[in-house]
Amino acid sequence: MRRIVACVAVAIAATAIASPAQAQGPRDCYDEYHRNGRSVEVFCDYGRPGRFQAVAHCSNGLGFYWDQYGTVGRVRGEASFAECTSLLGNPQINDYHVRWL
Repeated sequence: MRRIVACVAVAIAATAIASPAQAQGPRDCYDEYHRNGRSVEVFCDYGRPGRFQAVAHCSNGLGFYWDQYGTVGRVRGEASFAECTSLLGNPQINDYHVRWL
């Protein structure tokens, strides 16, 4: 019984430690998708240092995946814009992340 209680306590502690990092996502950033999911514009309200870059995770429907780096944005200023382009297939954004500069 003590082992079960100890295992449950460890599982709860591990979840509590891991959850805050996952919940933050991009630090106070929000996005707007454009052109039928081919581009993303990311705005950030807070974060250090003050510059960031959106990195779009792209695919073309033919099994090719790549990252497309966007323009450099400024916190509480300019947005970062990343667009998926491809000569073959129909490029789409699967996801994105924010790279802090």
